Amino acid sequence: MKILTAAAIASLMLASPALAQTPSNPSPLAAGVTGGAPTWYTAHGNEMRASKLIGTSVKNDANETIGSINEVVLGKDGKVAAVVIGVGGFLGMGEREVAVNFDSLRMSQDSNNRTLVTLDATKDSLKAAPEWRWAGDRSNTTGNGSAPTRQPVAK
Repeated sequence: MKILTAAAIASLMLASPALAQTPSNPSPLAAGVTGGAPTWYTAHGNEMRASKLIGTSVKNDANETIGSINEVVLGKDGKVAAVVIGVGGFLGMGEREVAVNFDSLRMSQDSNNRTLVTLDATKDSLKAAPEWRWAGDRSNTTGNGSAPTRQPVAK
């Protein structure tokens, strides 16, 4: 019993310097952080949760539903760069995804405080838009270094 306890203490002592080391390749989201105490976020006003934005219907200027938001894409600076919109198809079958710059969207609230998303695009322009694919994304890997394979998900 004493041997097991001593071995456990020795392994913890050997592991502690490794745990204290700074990673040689920090996360891109932490690139601007210089250390010190965290700054806590307390503002509550015009913010929007990504979890509430995903799944929101996107309408065009003619009030036609042209798709729904499937993903929110963050840039290396941590800001929202784009949204991926699922267009076409029926009940998730035959749907394709296109990415749109976040600044292209117009957002507002209806009388029930639901988010309304509008995009100045027609169904035909979305069909002609380049399809969004995640294959080249090296920051989102499966653990073995390869990019994940996206599977269609029923909505």
